[in-house]
Amino acid sequence: MSLFGPLVAYVPTPRSADGALAPDVLGHLVDRVVAAGASGVCVLGSVGTFAYLDPATRRAVVAAAVEATAGRVPVMAGVGALATRDVRTLARGAQDAGADALLLPTTSYLPLTDDEVLGLVRDVTEAAGPPVWIYHNPVNTRYDFSVEALLRAAALPGVGGVKDRAPDANAVRARAAAVLGGAPAGLEVGYSGDVLGAYGLLAGARTWHSALAGVLPGPYAAVAHLAAQGDEEGTLALLDHLAPLVDLVMGSGGPRAIHAVGQLLGLPLGDVPAPLRMPGPDVRAELEVALGAVLDRFADVGAASTSR
Repeated sequence: MSLFGPLVAYVPTPRSADGALAPDVLGHLVDRVVAAGASGVCVLGSVGTFAYLDPATRRAVVAAAVEATAGRVPVMAGVGALATRDVRTLARGAQDAGADALLLPTTSYLPLTDDEVLGLVRDVTEAAGPPVWIYHNPVNTRYDFSVEALLRAAALPGVGGVKDRAPDANAVRARAAAVLGGAPAGLEVGYSGDVLGAYGLLAGARTWHSALAGVLPGPYAAVAHLAAQGDEEGTLALLDHLAPLVDLVMGSGGPRAIHAVGQLLGLPLGDVPAPLRMPGPDVRAELEVALGAVLDRFADVGAASTSR
């Protein structure tokens, strides 16, 4: 039985003025995402700045998200860390806080080998209660899953799904066909990318994993709904309206820029943790223009969830 549906929204980790977790704000973000139609929530992904948070804060993030969803949608929690012992500790903490699934990136200072990745997945699934989703993120981890390596890891007991990626639309379609063709029964295959992930849905994948959906859930839920129905023409038309903002976000610091988009929407996210820095005034001005165009285009879908 599938756990997640077409859209998993990745929410930022909000911080108060003194840099501490703002759990009430996090609860609002999660409730906003669920109300807009997301089929799942993920905390402690890249946009959640997981690598800059201590274990106690990470557990508190998961607990706040679980409380806010109140069982309406499943909650995935990132458990990335450099050492396997720390990943296992984080996995237990996320389980105790009520997470339904764990997101496992191949985080490492030294890029991992195929055998090391397989060992990591095996070690974590053997220690974890909730199912594990393997996260393919070669940009940040410098480990690039081949289809064969991904399927080998995905076949391990305890793996519930994969969050895969590819560099362009054609590559997403080709890779999705290969992964879906060799996937074990019951494996949930999903694709990341705030535009490209929708091509995974169109190719038959189960889930679109989106970071911008954490602050713009209405537009992303609308696109995901069309893509999951196989409406390619409608999906691509709406993606054209999201693409300029996505390109600007990706070229302006990724999670940093998504935080700025949230702030422009009036969400009290605080700033990203040092040494990261928020985008400067010029970039924020460009983001505001691009965001305004998205809000205007999607005014009739998810208006309440995208209002400033």
